[in-house]
Amino acid sequence: MKSFSSSSKHKTKMAEQANPAEVPPRSNEHIEFTVRAKEDLFLVGTQRTELRVQSQNNYSCLMLKTQKFSSLFRHYAKYHGLRKDDLEYTFVERLELDDTPEGVQLQRGDVIEVSEKKKTLSPPIRSNDEEYRLDLLSLLSDTSTLSGLHDCVFLITKPQEQTSELQKSILSPSTIKRQSEPLEVWAHKAILTARGEYFKGCFKKGLWKESEGNVSYINVGDEFNKGTIKRMLEWVYTNRIYGFENSTAQEALDLLRLSDKWILRDLKRLCEYRLIHLIQTTNVSKLLASSESFDARRLQKSCVKYCLENIKDVTNDKSFEEEIGRYPHLCIPILTEAAEILPERKRKFEHVVKEEEGGG
Repeated sequence: MKSFSSSSKHKTKMAEQANPAEVPPRSNEHIEFTVRAKEDLFLVGTQRTELRVQSQNNYSCLMLKTQKFSSLFRHYAKYHGLRKDDLEYTFVERLELDDTPEGVQLQRGDVIEVSEKKKTLSPPIRSNDEEYRLDLLSLLSDTSTLSGLHDCVFLITKPQEQTSELQKSILSPSTIKRQSEPLEVWAHKAILTARGEYFKGCFKKGLWKESEGNVSYINVGDEFNKGTIKRMLEWVYTNRIYGFENSTAQEALDLLRLSDKWILRDLKRLCEYRLIHLIQTTNVSKLLASSESFDARRLQKSCVKYCLENIKDVTNDKSFEEEIGRYPHLCIPILTEAAEILPERKRKFEHVVKEEEGGG
């Protein structure tokens, strides 16, 4: 590599940048030194990285003793095709823009090392995420604060129980009444509205009945059971559902239906991924029908793929036959996907036939 000292023109280039009117009488004194690459120096871009200077490469320089090192920084980077802000220079200490050779006691033949400027990274913020999750769950389940903090309640109709005449005669009227009362799951409006546009809109429009204490009653009826509501609230409060990887297909389906109705998109995506891992021959038809009902595109795509890869087992399954009998249009996405595959197989078959004919 051509050094800065190999030409008198190059040697005097930086010295000429000093203004004689602004420097002390000794401004005409020069000092010759070496800039050595401490490591390989690269020009880094988003698409490519170029090696500009190899490690231990020496570059001879000549400067005025009172000249600022900012001139050296600018010249070295420009000469080697590097960005000056990416480099740092060290003599006995790191050199600054306003430093001069005389100011840092640089002598003839001394070496200044140049390296890539190290990016200072702020230490990662560490927090106990599990502690946060438990705190939010305790806020949700702390019944001692119902009168102060909880300001909405989900009312869930209990499953109908068969009660014999003998049991009715034994049970007291108060017990029978209590058994018929809906289940209650309490929550906080502020958290629900912050996490879901559906809740925000309903509370704003006053679609749910409110008591004198400003408590809103969300009448779920028997559409969703208590377990589904509690899983939904756990996700709303903590952005996860503990143990959901062990949930059954029916539990995930119930939650998928709820998330679709109440426009909880991230929860809906979580349910889809769980159901994708639960696809099997005996339930693929039900999941395919559910994917259409709840606009679950990822689940539908996976169901169609499973059907095509296991076409014999699926078509011989009675549950699939019954589901297709009730909803024949479910065949359409399967046939559409199959149509994309068949032409490719046909071309391969024709290619084999032609080769055989040619060989014959």
